[in-house]
Amino acid sequence: MSRLFALALTAGALVFAASSDGNKCTEFSPCSREGYCDANAMFCMWDLCDPTKSYNATSCWQPEGCLDQTIEFDSSSDVVPIRQYSGNPNTNALVSIFEPDNSKIENGKLVLDMTYDSAQDKGFGTTVHSSHSFQYGTVTARIKSASIAKGVVSAFIIRSDQVGDEIDFEWVGKDPNSVETNVFYHDILNYSNSRYFDIGGDTSAEYHDYTIVWDPDFIQWAVDGKTLRTFKREETYNKANDEYRFPAAEGRVGLSIWDGGNSGPKGTEEWAGTPTPWTPSTVYQMFVESITIKCSGSNPASSDTAEPQSSTIANSDSSSSSSSSSSSSSSSSSSNANETTNEATDTSGDETSDSKPSDNGDSDSKSSSGEDSGNEGTDSVSPASSSSSSGTDTGSGSEEQTEGNESPAPSSTGEPVVPSSTGETAVPSATDAPTESTVPGQKCKVVTIVRPL
Repeated sequence: MSRLFALALTAGALVFAASSDGNKCTEFSPCSREGYCDANAMFCMWDLCDPTKSYNATSCWQPEGCLDQTIEFDSSSDVVPIRQYSGNPNTNALVSIFEPDNSKIENGKLVLDMTYDSAQDKGFGTTVHSSHSFQYGTVTARIKSASIAKGVVSAFIIRSDQVGDEIDFEWVGKDPNSVETNVFYHDILNYSNSRYFDIGGDTSAEYHDYTIVWDPDFIQWAVDGKTLRTFKREETYNKANDEYRFPAAEGRVGLSIWDGGNSGPKGTEEWAGTPTPWTPSTVYQMFVESITIKCSGSNPASSDTAEPQSSTIANSDSSSSSSSSSSSSSSSSSSNANETTNEATDTSGDETSDSKPSDNGDSDSKSSSGEDSGNEGTDSVSPASSSSSSGTDTGSGSEEQTEGNESPAPSSTGEPVVPSSTGETAVPSATDAPTESTVPGQKCKVVTIVRPL
């Protein structure tokens, strides 16, 4: 699921600063995400923030490290909207990365909603991801999918957004008794990596324990303790590039719901089922009862008391750089959890591999062309738009909502915005007229985009 996370606007104003050199962010808005700059978690959080376009090497927050924990959603603070996230992973186990936030904790369960977006004539979903990073270990999520209608896609993933490595479970509404497993390396689409399994019952009617075991040499998927599949690194060698196409990059755990049936790309719609049935009052829901994370990687969370990470904005009268980030550490509290979103696999890259196919069955290609392949049903979303969860055209675990019906907004750094894998194309309304102003002491132009309530 290649999910280049898109940014969303909500009521109020969001300020994006274009740097004076047209390439990097300024000291006043030091963190870059998809060509836009600001100084809050939406832009600065590790793996969302682009260090190559940010103001300096310390602008983006650092990876928090992995923490052994079980999240049972007995506290409303277990998930927080990204604009309210302080940067302390011990305070909030999960972060909801899109606006408006369609996540909630209700009756001891995490609920991810997808509602109807009349402006785009499709669903606006939800993506949450872990506040701690994750690299190698075991993650189990007790999930009831949203597969009650064709087109509705639910996802449980481990993903590095910057690198494009991903491991996932996905459920599509047209086939509620099945779950799909998939792997992505550097967002390269490889149809042979996808496998489907009938679990013998409606995944939207009952909870099941879905487990991903990620080791440097293999990946395993299990349901209710029964191993479905083993994917071996040794089978992924690509002779042409002299590399093993096996996920190895540190990432985050994520959960999402998105509209694959009305996503636009033909391949994604055929994979998810189309069209997704909607009325103005329709709400589709994915339920998560618990998440358990056990780490085995080389980057454990710090044992010190965690403090919020920050990218300090310099005073407008100062010419010195004040963008900095304090590394976040984690205390071993069992109420905090790691989750990520959904998100979408880019179909760019070499699809061929010299690895031996695994003997776990054939994969269905959901895309009529390589371009349309994706996973987590992500339509392209620009940072300055209202985006939702992710999805991909290949339909295999990769949230490639990057192929939406709308063109992405231009980047404030003068570069095109990369489509979001969240499956939503955010397009400012006619009332989103930008106004320009200048900040004293700042060499860049600031554009304030206002979306009325």
